[in-house]
Amino acid sequence: MEPVGYVIGNNGVDELTMIANPRYADGVKLFDYVYYEHGGSKILAQVTGINRELYRVSDSLAPVVFNDGVKPVETVLVKLLIIGKKAGDLLKLPEAPPPVSTPVYRADPELVKSYLGLRGRLCIGYLASMQDVKVCLNEKAISRHMAIIGATGNGKTWLSVLVIEELLKLGATVLILDPHGEYVKAKETVSKMDGVGLTVFKLSKQHTGDLTYRVGLMVADPDHIASVSGIDDKAIRIREAFSLAHRCVKLAAKAYSDPKLATLRNMERILAQVASGRRIQVGMLQNLFGTKYPTGNLNDNKYFRKLTVVLSELNDLASESAGRHAALAAKRYVRKLRRLGVYSPLSTRLLKLLKARHASIINLAGLDDSVQDHVAYSILSRVLKARINYVRRLPGPKYPYPVVIIVEEAHRFAPGNGKRTLTYSVLSRIAMEGRKFGVFLVLITQRPSKIDQDILSQVQNYALLRIVNPKDREALLEAGELMNSNLDKILASLNIGESLIMGPIVGGQVPIIVKLRNRVLEYGGGDINLDKYWGVKSEDYENEVGRMMGLRIPKLTIERAKLLLDKISDESLNGSVIRGYVNGARVEVDLKNEVWSCSKCRNSMKPCEHVVALLLKKAMNEAELMRK
Repeated sequence: MEPVGYVIGNNGVDELTMIANPRYADGVKLFDYVYYEHGGSKILAQVTGINRELYRVSDSLAPVVFNDGVKPVETVLVKLLIIGKKAGDLLKLPEAPPPVSTPVYRADPELVKSYLGLRGRLCIGYLASMQDVKVCLNEKAISRHMAIIGATGNGKTWLSVLVIEELLKLGATVLILDPHGEYVKAKETVSKMDGVGLTVFKLSKQHTGDLTYRVGLMVADPDHIASVSGIDDKAIRIREAFSLAHRCVKLAAKAYSDPKLATLRNMERILAQVASGRRIQVGMLQNLFGTKYPTGNLNDNKYFRKLTVVLSELNDLASESAGRHAALAAKRYVRKLRRLGVYSPLSTRLLKLLKARHASIINLAGLDDSVQDHVAYSILSRVLKARINYVRRLPGPKYPYPVVIIVEEAHRFAPGNGKRTLTYSVLSRIAMEGRKFGVFLVLITQRPSKIDQDILSQVQNYALLRIVNPKDREALLEAGELMNSNLDKILASLNIGESLIMGPIVGGQVPIIVKLRNRVLEYGGGDINLDKYWGVKSEDYENEVGRMMGLRIPKLTIERAKLLLDKISDESLNGSVIRGYVNGARVEVDLKNEVWSCSKCRNSMKPCEHVVALLLKKAMNEAELMRK
């Protein structure tokens, strides 16, 4: 076998420079595997850089050579990253660099397989430089958590879907936190995977989903719910009124053994009574709640005794002007929560979410960040508690199988800017202790510099796609024990659909570069088709929207609406009624009656930008169908 090149220099024992054999120079590609022999061992290496240079022609002389028509002599210099030599079942770096002029040979697939291993059961693709070498990750190493990181549009979700597919084939329980509804489309193609289940959970009736997930007021912390409603942390009196109303309905539910009493509607009734200055007696609860429960003979009930104390505190609020104003303000916030439709007396049963050989997608699209945070916190806390109860044989809800949690947009749930979300606390605990209880994380983000570094440092498996931002690469160098400057250079040269994977999931010693296979499950969230929106006269759409609503839409409203086109989700058309979420606002338009509503703007006289954006999207979709 003829060498593909010869060693001409080194930077220690982990990096070499090779001059390519002119006969094979054009065949040497980035990420190719090669080897050389030294000290009786074959040393495997990988191509990490290729440069073409003039041979023996200085920069000042080069223009003269070219102008005189002399054909220059070219050399191809190749940077090699040393992978190592075999030492039993391990790979070990050589003790010394090879001599200059040591021949370097192309490695065949069998040699690469024997050195790299890759004998796991999560088969996500093949080596970028050897398409006949399949890459199968070690499924057991998922217990060390995983991070999938890359710039937008380079294949993060693609890779996460492949991991989900492979986990489901093995019978895993998978839970997906989906802030943008990108994974919802997987429902359309899951039938292609035999024996696998997939359920989409929505948070409101207008969202896309199979079942509705509810956060239970009986177990929710009133401070957390108050924050979700928008009550400022410094609004002490309003929070006090809110908390007392919550405790009142919760204790009433326990006293009368009926969880259905713990509703936001009943909280609103209590606060309305306080705001009016009327005292609340136990006997009045029947009328307030619309129940027929007896109010006597409950003195031995500990919850009833606590309930009377809370009613006394509510009555104290009702006797003060400031207290009444606080109750009135709290009532408005409770009404806001009611409109969300996320909360009910009891949480959705955990066993509806967790099943073996099954993925549950929590569709959080269209919800404000604070609501997404509280829902994620609620679910993750319950999952961790159920696994702790099972492992330690404690009372309470249990789940017998390990759970893999996919967290899309992880930097939103665990930001690294000093802000502490609710979800951060449970994610941090899972990152540190989840392995003991069988709760494993797959964190997905395009901004590793914006995710909490303490959480990221607990992750041992990394799948890195193309990363351009220097701050993000620096964050990885700080967090990842296996990262070094050589790998940092590779990240900027990866193509779409290629990933640098390292950690125990690929054996723990050698990072590998993978070309991702085709997926089975579909997903959304790709780039917007700009041809669909650009190159068309704006006035055409403006006129169409005006025709739909029977009025003239101001140009400024149209321009603002255009900025929201990529923030529309869960559109639906039922007869003449269009519904959807626009940048978190719930929008409904009745074209027949020319009426509309927006949960943010509440303007029934003139359509706001959210309403117009939804109508623009409809007009553009119809125009696209006509062009086809």
